[in-house]
This record gives sequence, structure tokens and C-alpha cells, in this order.
Amino acid sequence: MAAGNKARPYHHGDLRDAILTRAAEIIGDKGIEALSLRAIARDLGVSHGAPNRHFRSKAELLATLATEAWQAARRATLAAAEQHGSENPHVRLNALGRGFLRWAMNNPALFTALLHPDVNRYADDSLRIAQLEFEQIIHEVVVETQADGRYSGTDSNVLTLYTNAVPYGIAALLRTPLALSRSGKINQDELIADLMELVVPIRHSGNERQ
Repeated sequence: MAAGNKARPYHHGDLRDAILTRAAEIIGDKGIEALSLRAIARDLGVSHGAPNRHFRSKAELLATLATEAWQAARRATLAAAEQHGSENPHVRLNALGRGFLRWAMNNPALFTALLHPDVNRYADDSLRIAQLEFEQIIHEVVVETQADGRYSGTDSNVLTLYTNAVPYGIAALLRTPLALSRSGKINQDELIADLMELVVPIRHSGNERQ
């Protein structure tokens, strides 16, 4: 659904998922201040009390949205590395970055919602624990790349912050048409591969690390 378009009336299926999807779209398009359970009900064509069967308040909706958006990004990121199947830490870290970028570009509403400070403010303890566990996974792979020569003299925590920040920043920047036009790339996967090559190089004389 294009940003700014009103949601199609809800007919059948999972109302809970429809509410979460519409909530992410509203945050991405208009900001969190425009979000309300009553407005979502109107957009989906259900009674104004229907969303309350799943979410008792806006805060509860935001906590759930933050958790599910994060989990979706985490699954896509880890799956990319698993599908690649390489034991080389550079290749795995590069694949993790590609997986996250691909998810962010294919799910712009969820990505925008994920970064909104108010969404994270309502996050519960289970989400914070999941974030810390995922951060540890990335940190461990970063340390392995350092042992293999990548910025070996840099503090591993600083390098992990950099490694995480670049894909997030790229994904946010690529939301703008000007950034995309300047890239000169038409194929999304090719663009993602070239960008991650700058962050975690894996090509040697035209060949990928094994």
C-alpha cells in the first residue's frame, strides 16, 4: 500500500495483523501523534471498539508493534546469513547487513515505525532482551572479522556500533528519491551488495571470500 493511502476496509482474516499493519503505515506517513485505535478502526471499516479486543490502549498497540517489527527485522537478518551458509565471518557479517537492508527497503512502513523514538519508548522488557541478544550476535561476528583482519585495532564495541549504524542509516537515506537517483542503480540487490561491500568487504580480485 502506498504511503498516505487510506487502508482498504477490513473484511476477513486476522484483524490483529491488519491493525498492526495500519498502525505502522500511519506512523510512517503522518507520525505517531496521528495514531489512534478509533482512527484505525475507521480506516479498516470495523466498529470503533473492535481494536480493543486485541489492544487495550495505544501504548499496548505501540509496544506490540515495536516487538513485532523488531522480530521481523531480526528474522530476515539472521535468515540471510543462514541461507548463505559460509563460515567466513566477513561473508556472514556482509550477509547480515544485506538481509537487514533488504527487509528495511521492502518494509518501509515497519522500518520507519521501528526507528520512531516513541515506538521504542513503549517497548517492553522482552523486546529489550531480544535486542540485547541480537546485538551480542552481531558483536560476536564483528570480533571474528577483527581476528581475520578487519579494523583489528579498533575497539570491538565501537566497530559493532559502526557496523550496525551504517545499514540503518543507508536504509533511512534510501527512503528519499534523490538518494536513489544518485546511486545510479536500478537493481535493488545489486545496490545493497555494493553498499555492504563498502562496510564489510568480501570481494578479492573479483572473487568472493570462501
